[in-house]
Amino acid sequence: MAVPGVDGEIVELLLGLAKDELGADLDNWQPGQLTTVLYDLLPYSGGVRPGWVDELRTAFPEFVTILRQTGRLELADLLEGEAEAALNDPGLGRTDPVNWCRYRRQQSALAGLAEPRAELPLEPLAGSPTPVTPMPSRLAAAAAGSELLGDLYDFALDVYRTKQEQPDHRLWRLAVLAGWICPSPVSPQYGPSMHAWAPDDPEVTPARPLVAWLETCRVVLSESPELIDVLLTAFRDGTTAAPDGAEQLERLGAVTLADGRLGLTQLGVRGLFTRGRWADPEYWLLDPGQWWANLRSEDLIAFMTAASKLCVVDQAWSVQRWFEQADPLEFAYQLVRLGSQVHGAVLNTVFGYLLRIGLEAAPAVEEWLVTEELSGLGWIWFDAIGAPMAGIPTEHGKYLATTEMVRSLDDLTALLDRYAEYPPEPPLPGTTIDELMFSVPLRIRTARVNALLQRVLNQELAQEPGDRDELLGIIAEARQMLLE
Repeated sequence: MAVPGVDGEIVELLLGLAKDELGADLDNWQPGQLTTVLYDLLPYSGGVRPGWVDELRTAFPEFVTILRQTGRLELADLLEGEAEAALNDPGLGRTDPVNWCRYRRQQSALAGLAEPRAELPLEPLAGSPTPVTPMPSRLAAAAAGSELLGDLYDFALDVYRTKQEQPDHRLWRLAVLAGWICPSPVSPQYGPSMHAWAPDDPEVTPARPLVAWLETCRVVLSESPELIDVLLTAFRDGTTAAPDGAEQLERLGAVTLADGRLGLTQLGVRGLFTRGRWADPEYWLLDPGQWWANLRSEDLIAFMTAASKLCVVDQAWSVQRWFEQADPLEFAYQLVRLGSQVHGAVLNTVFGYLLRIGLEAAPAVEEWLVTEELSGLGWIWFDAIGAPMAGIPTEHGKYLATTEMVRSLDDLTALLDRYAEYPPEPPLPGTTIDELMFSVPLRIRTARVNALLQRVLNQELAQEPGDRDELLGIIAEARQMLLE
């Protein structure tokens, strides 16, 4: 219903959600509905904008005044009392729906129940390998196949449709803690994991099963902290003796159980190490597998990002295998279409791989020439392969190409700083360090720079005094020349 006299679209949005999702209107309002809409519906409505909380706090008292003026005194008292707590709550207004729903669970849903008992580890045990991840789509497919998550989805669906909380059900606590269900004083709502697993409109918001899986894994492990050391040992040693109670982890898809032994799946490794620096997947080694024709952009972005940071498993061999298996022109089109989605060293790696394909990539790179943001790089590419194209890029196109080259130099400096702080383990082989030349601008793609990179990053080579300073000086000089 419209709210006459109140300059606050947010109030109308709130009332509309209450009516559509809760079957409520001003003549049928129940205690708790305002809080339910604020915390469990608005985060996913897509209709809120920055500053909406302040708008609501300004408009809502006027709305309550209108209710009093129209004789709805009891309703005004009810809403005013609930709004006093809800609108002044420090948890309201956070932009991350996960935080909102977690706050709701902690404050009301799990009252009287113990909180999770442990946090996941920050680092692997000494002697463990570096964590390795497959391509994102492979992880997502494995997460989507989890038996336990399928059960949680069915359970959350049943709770939502029947509008009945089921605290005695075996999945209730896990479903609430992992964000599949947000209990409410009115009726249970879907939590962030349910929204990630089964969005309302998959054509607009693609499902993110890995998001739901990781949050569920976090809760399963924090609820059973005795399993964490077992999994850490299995990661270090390959397998370990299977303990009692590991069946839920198997149904989750985190482990395999065979002949009394427990082994971690790739999903299980990802779920175990999601804190500290391992929360950033760019620290992981990526196993890209083989090139395939219907390669998804998220996979190619992950591959190019890992390659630009020297984080591909056996990088020189893996990249060479891709070039041997890929159809040159089809691979070139995949790379070219990625151009507008990546920047800096990652975009320069795309550029370098197109150079590696050579003249066979020309029909694909021509698409860059008619795209303003990539036209400058397109002309540079044709010049670099010795087949200059007629015409010149616009000044804006030149500026954008220069900006990307400067960003790639900054990314190179950041990578050098990162490896100084966290030396790669095991050490990077020289063939992998050679791959870094694909991510730097042509201006400094020289034998001298490669030699300096080898001595700075290759722990098997003795670094000569001044190597790092010389390398940083070359980067700084190239950066200055690009900006002039």
